[in-house]
Amino acid sequence: MQEEFSDSIFKYFANLIEKETGIQYDEANRYLLLSRLQNLIKFLNFPDVLSLWNDIQKNGLNQAAKLLILDTATNNETSFFRDPKVFDFFKNHFVTNVMAQNPKIRIWCAATSTGQEPYTIAMIMAELKAQGLTKPYELLGTDISDRVLKQAASGTFSQLEIQRGLPANLMIKYFEQIVVESSSMPIYKAKPELSAFMTFKQMNLLHDWPNFGTFDIIFCRNVLIYQGKENKKNIIARFANVLNPGGYLILGGAESLLQLSDDFDFETHGNICVHRLKASVKPYS
Repeated sequence: MQEEFSDSIFKYFANLIEKETGIQYDEANRYLLLSRLQNLIKFLNFPDVLSLWNDIQKNGLNQAAKLLILDTATNNETSFFRDPKVFDFFKNHFVTNVMAQNPKIRIWCAATSTGQEPYTIAMIMAELKAQGLTKPYELLGTDISDRVLKQAASGTFSQLEIQRGLPANLMIKYFEQIVVESSSMPIYKAKPELSAFMTFKQMNLLHDWPNFGTFDIIFCRNVLIYQGKENKKNIIARFANVLNPGGYLILGGAESLLQLSDDFDFETHGNICVHRLKASVKPYS
């Protein structure tokens, strides 16, 4: 174990991941990184991490292997209606009150993973539409991982994924079981009424941002917690630039803007704390 993941090998992979994604693996997360690399090496046809390291030293790191390493290092943990109070706020305050006068709502899920978050939002919007309580909307989902984005764009979920957090009545209403030859387990696909308003794009929050326009609400949950302070400041400032005045930034429950930004007001709605862009902060022109 020590030879397989010596200090020099650990530092190489940790530095590569931080440089490309901003995600920090310190000594406390040493064996988490090792575990994730061990799950990857079989796809790269190496017997162990040490063999991968030796090949990199000899031949360099090719782009395909680099992307797989970065993808493995990211945390794609997600589920439908994860942290329900977030979606209670979205439904009962943001859409029905704040956005009541807007002709269209623009939503950005900045770490969409395999798609459970945007599809949760789409189900809420569909339910509100059936009640005559919502307006047209556009939803952008982005992620650093092309692999998870492909699944999100396909709108397909395994039986295990569909059972995590999704009420049975919504599963029956908005998903249909399909046959996939490569899978021995049931696969469920979102119906067109959910996916019709979504666009998915690959994006690294640390790199140059495409011009996606401005948004009324941005979800970026459990991303900043893995970033260093300067990366956090830069990402938050850029979020402020693409939020409409009075727009909301939704972070993870353990994340805060304290000492990171003065562009947002802190609001409490029931059991959730959210950040709202100050009216004095202008979006980019």
